[in-house]
Amino acid sequence: MALSTAERLREALALGDDPIIRDAVIQRFEFTFETVWKALKLFLEHQGYSAPSPRAVLKTAFVEGAIEGSEDADVWLRMLEDPNLTTHAYDEVLAARIFAHVRDEYSERLTAMAQRMAGWTWD
Repeated sequence: MALSTAERLREALALGDDPIIRDAVIQRFEFTFETVWKALKLFLEHQGYSAPSPRAVLKTAFVEGAIEGSEDADVWLRMLEDPNLTTHAYDEVLAARIFAHVRDEYSERLTAMAQRMAGWTWD
């Protein structure tokens, strides 16, 4: 499931950058991020970890090596914060900034994590 949502995000990004596409990309980013962190949460819980919130999931994933390096961890934490910014009020400058984050940093990481999770065993 996480992999298919990441693929849908990449499809939207391939369409370019106009206001309607930008809005669609941001929406797809939001549900892709939601799917990925929840799948990661389920896996970590299956491994015996308690991760009750998205932030706790990301921190645990970092400690366990699923998120590699502090720079990568910073990007994941920004992924957590950006959807909250878009839900309160629409701002064209903010939308353009988040679109750039999705295009330049988030999509690649979400896809890589979804691919990594697809190969994990639940033994």
